[in-house]
Amino acid sequence: WVQGSSNKNFGFINNHTVCYPCGNYILFLDMETKKTTALQCRTGQVGAFAADGNSQVLAFSDRKLNPIIYVYTFPELSKPTELKGNAQLDYTLLAFSSRGPYLASYSSIPEFVLSVWNWQENILLCSESQPGVTVTSLSFNPMNWQQLCLVSESSVTIWHIERSNDEHHLKQNHLNLPDGQGSMSPHTDLFFPVSHSEDPYYGPDLPVSAIAGLV
Repeated sequence: WVQGSSNKNFGFINNHTVCYPCGNYILFLDMETKKTTALQCRTGQVGAFAADGNSQVLAFSDRKLNPIIYVYTFPELSKPTELKGNAQLDYTLLAFSSRGPYLASYSSIPEFVLSVWNWQENILLCSESQPGVTVTSLSFNPMNWQQLCLVSESSVTIWHIERSNDEHHLKQNHLNLPDGQGSMSPHTDLFFPVSHSEDPYYGPDLPVSAIAGLV
């Protein structure tokens, strides 16, 4: 028997049923009848979780080595689609697209990989790693499944899914966020020094490796 809930990861699976993870289970609460049903994760504790009320599907990962993402349709909850990526330890975020059978996942240390799946056909469309970046929010553009928004503590990144026939590729637009005082931290470029292109007295901008030590 399971009870309780966390303070996040709630989602409507249809107009009157809410679902959320709890330990080794996904709980479904019917708001009309007040009845609760449970779906067990047979390999242990539930990790990342997402639900889509439009398509009436839910997805969750397990917490074990080489985790798997399970996608269930509601209310059948039978024969899940199993998505097996290259994550070694854990998935932190999952998100469904409201336009098409697409699911995005983000893995934790050591890969920090953003992946986009066609969950109906069990196909990994594309993936991209951004080492060391811990993401706190992941979502699709509600009007365009080929755009994703990732939010970290210091930046917002819009990922575009470029497509040519069956080939998919992720391209990013990165935006740094201001700090707590509202100021932007200066960006340190390890290849090019601070640009003085506004003043021709300093001459052309050269890579740091090309500077001989003379001022």
